[in-house]
Amino acid sequence: MIQTIGAPSLLVALPNLRDPYFQKTVVLLCDYTEESAFGVVINRPSPVKVKDILNEETVLATDITTPILLGGPVQAEFLWSVHSSEYTGNSTTVINNHIHMSSILEVLNALSEGRGPHTFHLGCGYAGWGPGQLDNELKEGAWWIQDVSTDLVLDMAYGQRWEAVLASLGIDPAVTSFFQTGEA
Repeated sequence: MIQTIGAPSLLVALPNLRDPYFQKTVVLLCDYTEESAFGVVINRPSPVKVKDILNEETVLATDITTPILLGGPVQAEFLWSVHSSEYTGNSTTVINNHIHMSSILEVLNALSEGRGPHTFHLGCGYAGWGPGQLDNELKEGAWWIQDVSTDLVLDMAYGQRWEAVLASLGIDPAVTSFFQTGEA
């Protein structure tokens, strides 16, 4: 089956993906052009909490115990929040009708004022690809493209996301080799 890369979508790491950073990951692909692709890993929580990376004043304004997701190996200082769509701020990018992305600080400030999103996830870093890079990885069988599921992105437990997507595709994670062809 030939799949077309487009954003928004989910990139699901297949069992034969060789890069250890992305093994068993689900990436929310937020932007895709011929020149680049941008996404965030949405199933890799870190032991780091909000209070560990932000100043005390910001942390005191909210009572957030959510772990910080490791969104990718690029720019660990890039702090983001993927959240439900009832909140929109100055930094907000619309991913789809139900999912938005904003800066962590903006979301935390909105939450402290009682006007933030109902559902949110916080993360740092992102996954980035240069011209043709993601297309080549798709052709090599590293990823499967899946439509964005609001429930998976916003509500499902982090540890269940990868296996749930594979199961929905009828793929057994024990399979060691699975290939697809793709074109942009």
